[in-house]
Amino acid sequence: MAILRASEAPQYTLPGVIITGLAARSRGAAELTTYRVQLEPGSALPRHRHDHEEVFTVLQGSVTTVLDGEEQATGPGDTVIVPSGTEHFVYSADEAADLIAAVPAGTVFITPDGEQRVADWAK
Repeated sequence: MAILRASEAPQYTLPGVIITGLAARSRGAAELTTYRVQLEPGSALPRHRHDHEEVFTVLQGSVTTVLDGEEQATGPGDTVIVPSGTEHFVYSADEAADLIAAVPAGTVFITPDGEQRVADWAK
């Protein structure tokens, strides 16, 4: 058993977004990757898709979830199941948002231009 301390979790930044790596192979998890996504008001994650399912839950605030171009309001306690291969992203409007996400270990993130890699927070 491993206990991963919040104070030791790696953080990665995108414009208006902080992603905190939680469980991942490099931190002792064999089968699952989890990460926290904090969005500032008016920010967005880039469009992408995965080679595995992703599940995320909105902890605080609200976002618009876009799945294959279809927008859905998503608020605290809402959980979104993103099927493998579905292009998706979230964006915040007037308030900050806090999400927690999970994917199988080794999940590949695929950008619209076709770049494929395991994200730094998921390694």
